[in-house]
Amino acid sequence: MKPFGSCHCGNIRLEVATLPTEVTSCNCSLCRRYMGLWAYYEPGDVTIYYQNPVKSFYIWGDRDIEHHRCHNCGCVTHYITTEKCPIKRIAVNARMADPELLASLKIRYVDGASF
Repeated sequence: MKPFGSCHCGNIRLEVATLPTEVTSCNCSLCRRYMGLWAYYEPGDVTIYYQNPVKSFYIWGDRDIEHHRCHNCGCVTHYITTEKCPIKRIAVNARMADPELLASLKIRYVDGASF
């Protein structure tokens, strides 16, 4: 696993099997507010470390994605799909990574607002 990033206060740290080469920027009603840049992984390809466990997450709409954030600093670090979703994945927010990594990534824009 490779260190990927952390929330602002360091409570949540992310490691990934491979560093991404591309991330997704979505303009749906939630992603545009979170300003996430999502790198997608299989569940076994991400390790999430918590100094203090996350006490809540946000689920909305069709209830197939849980958005996780640090309860201390508020950073949205990742989301996971729920049992309702046929696709099992974890999306890590690349904005938690170092700026040098972000600068090297291709950004794919998705018009999620139209779905």
